[in-house]
Amino acid sequence: MASSEYSIKAYLDRVYANTTPQFRFNAETKEEWAVWHRSLKEKLVELLGGFPPNKCPLKPEILERVEEETYWREKVVFESREGVSVPAYLLIPKGVEEKDKAKALLCLHGHGRGKDDVVGIVSDDVERQQNIRPLNYDYARQFAERGYVVLAPDAMCFGERSDISCAWAFTSGLLLGAILVGLRVWDAMRAMDYLESRPEVDADRIGCVGLSWGGTHTIYTSALDERIKVAVVSGYFSSFKDILIDRTCCSCQYVPNILKYADLPDIVSLIAPRPLLIENGTRDPLYTLEVVKKEYPRVEKVYHLLEGSDRVDSDLFDGSHRFSGKKAFDWFERWL
Repeated sequence: MASSEYSIKAYLDRVYANTTPQFRFNAETKEEWAVWHRSLKEKLVELLGGFPPNKCPLKPEILERVEEETYWREKVVFESREGVSVPAYLLIPKGVEEKDKAKALLCLHGHGRGKDDVVGIVSDDVERQQNIRPLNYDYARQFAERGYVVLAPDAMCFGERSDISCAWAFTSGLLLGAILVGLRVWDAMRAMDYLESRPEVDADRIGCVGLSWGGTHTIYTSALDERIKVAVVSGYFSSFKDILIDRTCCSCQYVPNILKYADLPDIVSLIAPRPLLIENGTRDPLYTLEVVKKEYPRVEKVYHLLEGSDRVDSDLFDGSHRFSGKKAFDWFERWL
């Protein structure tokens, strides 16, 4: 008896090899793209557990206001669902007035301490060296210093919302049809509502950026919320097999049954024709560089069909799992 017959991984590889996603992109015309785009978005919402039919009032509160060197940092809280509160930091560059209608970014964090990481809040330099510098993690602060109004919320299971782990929330949610990715995406869409409600913000100039899980969060939110005009996905692009089958990952990254309908490049391509930049470190241990390079042209194909080839780009920088910014800052400046 061959030893491979005992291998669960070998079985999963065979299942994958015999799976063809129903909505794998193969449109040849804009009309076919429109049908694909609508159909996949509808299926994706279903796979994410669906969204509430009605939005509850945000009931926003400003809990504190702290002066930093170049911006004000407000701690805010709003409701995404009845009885579900989302804490966040809002960074407002000094000189931005309510009448200015400034460009804005939704900055989504990855694994770690939640919103404190992307805003760069630390108690001492040791904490900065451990939590911020290796990942260049404080991109919310960096964008605020460049003149953007920035909102950085805590995702479920992080920061002030970490009463249970990602794995606990994911598995418990499965019993109720509450998919963790979908729950977090809805929170991000309500964060967009909050940003739009701020008098300082130009609702027609809002982008989204995130690293690692924040990249995942950016992909799904940008795919489903077209109010996001520009997206930068950092440290989360390849194929689902490379990321989630060939190596283990946090359970919060998984959407049940998704490969029956779409692979990661298909989900990313839902962002088209809005401007999209994909960052990946060439030495990132979470992704196979050859697979990243192989899958990226699939996204380019969608932009080319929509006559938007200049609206998609990649930054394959020399580095590991971190936010680059080499192209990202100019990308937002160009398109927002």
